[in-house]
Amino acid sequence: MNSRYLIISAVLISILGSSCSKKLTSIDSGLVRSEIGIDEVQFDYLSIKSKIEFKEASSSKNATALIRLKKDSIMWFNLSGTLGVQGLRGIMTQDSLKLVNRVDKEYWLMDYEALSKEFNFKIDFSIIQAMVLGEMPKGMQEGETITKERDRYVIHQTFGDIFIDNYISSSTKKVTEVNILESPTNNSMTLLYGNFEIVDDQYFPFSSFVSLIHNNEFGELETQVDIKHTKVVFSDKNLKFPFTIPSRYAKK
Repeated sequence: MNSRYLIISAVLISILGSSCSKKLTSIDSGLVRSEIGIDEVQFDYLSIKSKIEFKEASSSKNATALIRLKKDSIMWFNLSGTLGVQGLRGIMTQDSLKLVNRVDKEYWLMDYEALSKEFNFKIDFSIIQAMVLGEMPKGMQEGETITKERDRYVIHQTFGDIFIDNYISSSTKKVTEVNILESPTNNSMTLLYGNFEIVDDQYFPFSSFVSLIHNNEFGELETQVDIKHTKVVFSDKNLKFPFTIPSRYAKK
């Protein structure tokens, strides 16, 4: 598991099963749109400290992550931990991702098209931000199909060849699960959010689980990221996003 793969997995955070005999009830989307009132996190700036475990095949890595976010704009992160993740720092904007490995003195620059090719799965800033906040990757749109499954609403979305099912708790109005399927490749991503705690009068998921199943020339591969937040702080004051690439570092 190389360092770039690890850091890409880390930012796909961010970060349980459903019964095989689901009982779904179709309901009026316009009615639900006004009644469901999805509880989205409101903030200008956010800082998080997390414990992360990466799993892939027979290997696993552990890391501590510091994450800073300016909503809908910038995400900064710094990883420390075992060999392979130590000294990794990155910054993401709406159009690009920059990474530095301060141990091996290397750096990477990529846009979301390149990032998507890395996993053979379409990824953008909104999806990654949603993983961190525990929200829908794409906002509600007109004409979407909405069903009721026990104590959860299910919002079904289609964006070209991407199909998304968002599960919303009818009691807390929070997103608890997101399933994303890319039809041409059959690659999929599952996001699970739990352990909700109140921070500044807002519910925030202190645990997230990401499972990305993607196919490459070697067959099917599953990457899992298990995230436990230990500290979450909202702020209306500017946060710093320190990031530089020393001239002596090698581009990879």
